[in-house]
Amino acid sequence: MALKILLVDHDPEWLDTANQFLTSQFYEVKSVNNGKDAQLALYNDKYFAVLINWDVKNHAGSQVLKFIRTNYPAQKVVLILDNDSIISSGTYDEEKLKKIGATEILIRPFEINALRDVLEGHQSLGDLVSNLPKKEGASPEVEVALKDEEFTSVKIDEFYSTKAVLFDIFIRLDSGRYVKILHAGDAFTKERIDKYKNDKGVKELFFHNSDRRKFIQYNNYLTKKILGNKAIPGSQKISMLKNVGDKFVQEVHTQGVKPQVIEQGKEVCATIFRFVEKQEELYKVLKDLENSDPNLFTHSFLVSLYATAIIKQFEWQSQITIEATALACLLHDIGKTRLPKELCSMSPIDMSDEQFEQYKMHPEWGVEIVEQNRYISNSVKQIILQHHECYDGTGFPHGKKGSKILTLANIVKLADDFVHYMLDDELKPTDALKKILTNPEMVSRYNSNIVENFIRVFVDPAKIQKEVSVLPSNSKIISKKAS
Repeated sequence: MALKILLVDHDPEWLDTANQFLTSQFYEVKSVNNGKDAQLALYNDKYFAVLINWDVKNHAGSQVLKFIRTNYPAQKVVLILDNDSIISSGTYDEEKLKKIGATEILIRPFEINALRDVLEGHQSLGDLVSNLPKKEGASPEVEVALKDEEFTSVKIDEFYSTKAVLFDIFIRLDSGRYVKILHAGDAFTKERIDKYKNDKGVKELFFHNSDRRKFIQYNNYLTKKILGNKAIPGSQKISMLKNVGDKFVQEVHTQGVKPQVIEQGKEVCATIFRFVEKQEELYKVLKDLENSDPNLFTHSFLVSLYATAIIKQFEWQSQITIEATALACLLHDIGKTRLPKELCSMSPIDMSDEQFEQYKMHPEWGVEIVEQNRYISNSVKQIILQHHECYDGTGFPHGKKGSKILTLANIVKLADDFVHYMLDDELKPTDALKKILTNPEMVSRYNSNIVENFIRVFVDPAKIQKEVSVLPSNSKIISKKAS
């Protein structure tokens, strides 16, 4: 059954446009142009969400909000402002508007797609499924011409679906040419996907970037379900978690740090926490982890995975700490979105002095991007700012040293460097670990307690090769040959 939406606005042209758009997104829409009819509609029916303009008349938007808060306190309400005058004048701020009943606030001008984004951000997986059109069997294939940058890819072996497909699925014929093989609401069968894989050699499936949130939501749900299943190998759990993490980083790097994006990121981080808590032989899984996609998104996910594994070794570790650090890791390079494209693909060692100075700005830019987002904690912001600071004072952007660096930030620094070795030098995890431990200059960048606990992620410290003698003198690990 389609989710019901109540539209309340004084502009008949916009009402018609919004009605048509939301209907095309499979919602059932009722439109009214005044507050009195809005209250009557709420009395007579139930709605998933109400989209109401502050400036409606007979009754005013503020009156309708108070009516909803009093009589339907659980109702989701998207408040639409024609401009920001009531905020800029100081009459209201976001907090006050939410106190009188607004769940989300949209300020014009905004693209019509913003309605879909804000509504989907509040939908549970059950809501998504119930809002799908009901179909028998599969729809016919349709060839379409669309820009490559409008799509997100997923390996065909790593695609999972509900019984009814949540969103349109495509295969790529050539640049700009795609075939829609599954329509939203079609019945999903693994046999059909296997046919494309085995008979036609299809290696990747594609979906619209606008459906990435749905992909993350379903796959995060699925990953949480299998974490406690001991029959499923840890490598498969990591693969599924990586899929979720990768797509979330893509989402935040393209959509920005919108509240609904960050909230979904926190759900992903909660799943990462459950993974490191439930995986009894985590060190074996991480030790054997093979890397395949050396790109920014995989990098951020792996940094998150290894950083949280390090934190788990400390006595002071907690769910809040692990989840906050995981979120910081997924966001740590968001400042790079302000760098010229050519710098993003360059290694720092290949940059000119001028380019490197620009590159060193990305931690501060990252904090600027998230600074005003109240959904992101100060500890997450500090990790983003300090993730290139070194314990010996040789890092950037501020050259902090020793205890002036947040411990969690130094953990992320170690995980970040480690993952760069894995991906850039195509090293196995244990070889990347050795490369760090046998380089005194590298080891001096990190607090010795962090290095020790990173070693424990992989093996019993007593079995570390004698090369670990480069650990700082205050290290508690005694170097000895493997027995």
